[in-house]
Amino acid sequence: MNNRDWRQPAWPAWRIFCLLLAAALLLAYGGLAERLKAEWSRRVTAIVVDWKDVASLAIEEGVAVDDLYPHLYENGVRGVTVFELTGKDLLAGAAPFAFRPLASVPPALREGVKASPDRAALLADNTEPTLSAALEYMRIRMPGLSARRIGKSTLIVLPFSVEEVADSGLLPDFAALEFARRVRASALYRPASAIGVDGKKVAASLLMLKEKYPEISCVIPAGQVIAGYPDVAPVASALKEAKISVAQVEFVRQIGASQLSSAAKPNVLSLHSLVRDELISRRMSRGQVVERMVRAVHERSIRILLMRPYDLYSAGKTEPFLEDLEHISSSIKARGYAIGWPLPLPMRGASLPGAFSVAAVFTACMWFYLRRYAGSFDDKASPAECAALAAFALALGAAIWKVPFASRLAGGLTSALLATEATIWALDRYKKPFAGLIAGLLIVLSGGLCIAGYYGTTSAMLRLTPFSGVKMTLLLPPLLILAHDFKKRVHPESLPEVLKRPPIWGELLLVSILLGGALLMAVRSDNVAFVPGWEIRFREALERLLWVRPRTKEFMLGYPCVVLYYAFIRRGWAARWREVFRVGSSVAFASAVNTFCHFHTLLPLTVVRVVNGWWLGIAVGFVAVVIIRYVDGPFWRKVGRELLG
Repeated sequence: MNNRDWRQPAWPAWRIFCLLLAAALLLAYGGLAERLKAEWSRRVTAIVVDWKDVASLAIEEGVAVDDLYPHLYENGVRGVTVFELTGKDLLAGAAPFAFRPLASVPPALREGVKASPDRAALLADNTEPTLSAALEYMRIRMPGLSARRIGKSTLIVLPFSVEEVADSGLLPDFAALEFARRVRASALYRPASAIGVDGKKVAASLLMLKEKYPEISCVIPAGQVIAGYPDVAPVASALKEAKISVAQVEFVRQIGASQLSSAAKPNVLSLHSLVRDELISRRMSRGQVVERMVRAVHERSIRILLMRPYDLYSAGKTEPFLEDLEHISSSIKARGYAIGWPLPLPMRGASLPGAFSVAAVFTACMWFYLRRYAGSFDDKASPAECAALAAFALALGAAIWKVPFASRLAGGLTSALLATEATIWALDRYKKPFAGLIAGLLIVLSGGLCIAGYYGTTSAMLRLTPFSGVKMTLLLPPLLILAHDFKKRVHPESLPEVLKRPPIWGELLLVSILLGGALLMAVRSDNVAFVPGWEIRFREALERLLWVRPRTKEFMLGYPCVVLYYAFIRRGWAARWREVFRVGSSVAFASAVNTFCHFHTLLPLTVVRVVNGWWLGIAVGFVAVVIIRYVDGPFWRKVGRELLG
């Protein structure tokens, strides 16, 4: 019988680290399987158009709208948007209801009406087929209105003035709803906010409208403030009851939209569209529009594409519009998606095994980093230490599962520590460069899958629950690597020595570049407004070459820094400058970990994107090494040594 002391070292530390990551992957398996099942069961996309655009194109072509729609359907269109008409729309003649101040109604028709002359009034012919539905709709939203039949007309007096309801939603565009019924298209209703109309009234009017028009499949709130705000709970409840989805418009910030989507989940469908201002400011070509729409479906799991004819064209819009619709639908089909009406994602929350998997990743990375920092990296771990690690991981997993704040904090710290460990593992194996690069990639993939399995819930996939670790993952790894390198003298000087000696101009320049780059990455993260046009065009070119475009900061900065570090340390170049490459290398692994935190992207695409960034970055780094070796010699002796030391 073996009577070894349980406190004596038994296992190498690196082996314990690998075992913890393997255990984390096993615990994450269930969550990953459920997420993959949800993703691959919802691969249907719809292209929709605005009813007003359909009517405009029909006039341009000289055909009836019902005759034009089959051509749109043939090229992937499955729905039309229907606006709730405002006072301004009615004044412009958008419906067969004469809208005016009560004072301008003929005296014979308003005789006996006891209301202020500035009240808004609608006058309709009694033979109008939508009059009954319009009255019922408006009575729900404005109980104070009055209506009376006078001969062949009906006079409706609203409890507000014309000016007050100029921008308020008054009644649906019944012509558009009737069109959707005739051509059997899904209707995406766009209710507008209205004066005096709270959430309960909006909910009741939507239920009434759905009963009369079952074609309504989705709601896209119009305007800067959604209808019924801030009381969105009744609206969400009514939408669930009527089985109407809420369209979550990408990159649009409406007041109350996030609250409505959260209350209506999982009945939420993501929608992407392009506005005229963006087309002009970015000078986007038709090909770029098509690529952007296809990428939205393929990379960001968008399920509804709202397409508009090109407003830049004064005439001849129909033919190019149909061509681009065909290109989009065929490209989507080629990527394994079907054209139809999409269904919302099934509701899926976090799992207890997933919480333990994240805890195992955090424990492994934190423990291994502290061991390095304390100088016991090469020591073996005793059974007692292993038991303590297991107990800590179990306790942390329970806290992640039960305490929301602990879950959010653990997500950010785990991502940052994972990126740090992957960076150090890769850099420290400079004697076997390929093994180091493989090790770093495997650590990112294993830990990233665990994070994606636990935090990639339905709410996160719908962008309703933001992940708190994105900025932390970008900013914390460089600081942890610097602290490690100064403590372990990987950098030839300690921090006090660096602070005491005169600065080298090259160091000041590089530190400024690094700080500026870190700030830029933090600001640009998830913010497309800070991405210049030339970079967008470069990304689009990569998209055409590769199945999934890698992230620019990985293959243009991070992984080339890893390869350059290998070359510099093996050739004995610029000992005090190598730290720049070590810090820059963290960008690659931090970005790769962050890619797994984009929960709206299909998980297989995430893995492919990370791998593409890895091999392409290595190739770019190799080219950089060749260039440096070519200029090595007179240039380095005259400039490099003086500037960089």
